[in-house]
Amino acid sequence: MKTTLQVYIIMSVQFFLLSCDEHPYRNSIKFDSNSIDKLLNEYVENGDYPFLYARIENVEGKILYEHSVINNSLLPEFKVNGNSWIRIWSMSKIVTISILMDLVEDNLVSLDDPVINYIPEFENLKVAVSYEGRSLSVFTQPDTYSNEEENQIGRACPMILVEPDSVMKVRHLINHRAGFYYANTKISCLDSLSIKADITTVPNSDSLIAILSRMPLIHHPGERYHYGLNTTVLGLVAERATNRSLDELVQGRIAIPCKINQFQY
Repeated sequence: MKTTLQVYIIMSVQFFLLSCDEHPYRNSIKFDSNSIDKLLNEYVENGDYPFLYARIENVEGKILYEHSVINNSLLPEFKVNGNSWIRIWSMSKIVTISILMDLVEDNLVSLDDPVINYIPEFENLKVAVSYEGRSLSVFTQPDTYSNEEENQIGRACPMILVEPDSVMKVRHLINHRAGFYYANTKISCLDSLSIKADITTVPNSDSLIAILSRMPLIHHPGERYHYGLNTTVLGLVAERATNRSLDELVQGRIAIPCKINQFQY
C-alpha cells in the first residue's frame, strides 16, 4: 500500500443528496452506476484506500446507489455495507460541499468561477516555493514519503513567494487543489506563519479571510492535491455568494427542510 498513512483519515466515503428543496428531477435522478463503480474500484485497486463504501440516498431515504470495494489482499475477511460501523472523519467537509453544490444547482455559483469573484481579498495571494522553484506541497504529501529520493523536506526552506501561475477556481476548493493547508506540514518556515496567525481563534469570517489573504499558498491552484483548509474557504465562498452565514445555510437548506433534529455544525 503506497499511502497507508491515509487509512486513518478516510475509512469510508458516503454521498447523500442532502438538499430538500423541490426540484422537478429530484426523484428521477439516474446514475451511470458502472462508471461510479469503476472510479471507486480504481481508488482501492491502486492502493489509495484499503476499502470504500459509497451510498446515495434521496430525501425519502430511498437508496439510489450503493457500492463497496475492498482490498482483499489487505483485508481478506473484511466486509462492509450499510450496517457497518465506520468512523468517518471530516464530516463538516461533506456538509459544506453539499451546500455549495446546492448553490450551483440554483445557479448562484459556478464550479469554474474564480474564487476572487467572491473573495476579492485573495487577489494578491502568493505561492510558497523552495529556492529551486518547487511548490512546498511536494515535500509534504504521502507520495513523497513513499520514495526516499523524493523525501527532501530539508530543501523546502528558506521559501520564496511567487505569483500563482493559474487561477484558483471554486472546484479547486472542493477537490483540495486550491493550495490551502493545515499547520502540520512539518515545513518550519511555513508552519511558523500559520502558528503565528493562530486562525483557530478568529472571531468571524471576515477576520479569517483577512488572515488567509496574507498567507502563502502551498502550491499553485490546480497543480496538485493537498488536504487542508480548502473546504473552509469553500464555506466562505458560500457565505459571500448568498450574504448568509454558513450556519444559516446549513439550517435553511439541510436541517430544517429535511427535519434533521439537533443538527449541529
